[in-house]
Amino acid sequence: MSRSSVLLDGVDVERVVARMAHEIIERLHLSPASDRLSLSVVGIRSGGVWLGQKLSDRLIEYAKLEIAFSEINIASFRDDRPRTAVLDAAGVDQRLPAEGGVVILVDDVIQSGRTARAALEAILSNYRPALIQLAVLVDRGHRELPICPDYVGKNLPSALSEYVAVTPQGVTIHRA
Repeated sequence: MSRSSVLLDGVDVERVVARMAHEIIERLHLSPASDRLSLSVVGIRSGGVWLGQKLSDRLIEYAKLEIAFSEINIASFRDDRPRTAVLDAAGVDQRLPAEGGVVILVDDVIQSGRTARAALEAILSNYRPALIQLAVLVDRGHRELPICPDYVGKNLPSALSEYVAVTPQGVTIHRA
């Protein structure tokens, strides 16, 4: 028999994304006067895309800056899954700043760190940003690589046997 628990509902998700946006603004010292800063928000396909778009929208709203949003396909950079064809050259959306910009890499959940590592490799294979920071809605722990997110919506220590579902409507944990 499987049990599910709702940890965050849709309103909670919106509140957490707003808090993360404010943390990014504060840490990067963003303001309308900082227009010389090239900032991109990059959502990792597939879970990070909707979250990255929400985060980008909040950053634009709160900081009053132009912020590029794009998504990245990391399929060909994974080391823990079979390699598959990539939809575009190297899986990187071409709207990323070529040099010297700041990239906020976004995913819904971090666990082992392998997805974030693949995304970093994909970005760095084509670009040389000045700074890359990682934002995640849920941090489950269980790291296999020394990767730590800069912005975390919710720390959720969980068993490997549990499944965490993250959507715009909320965060649910499923236990066997």
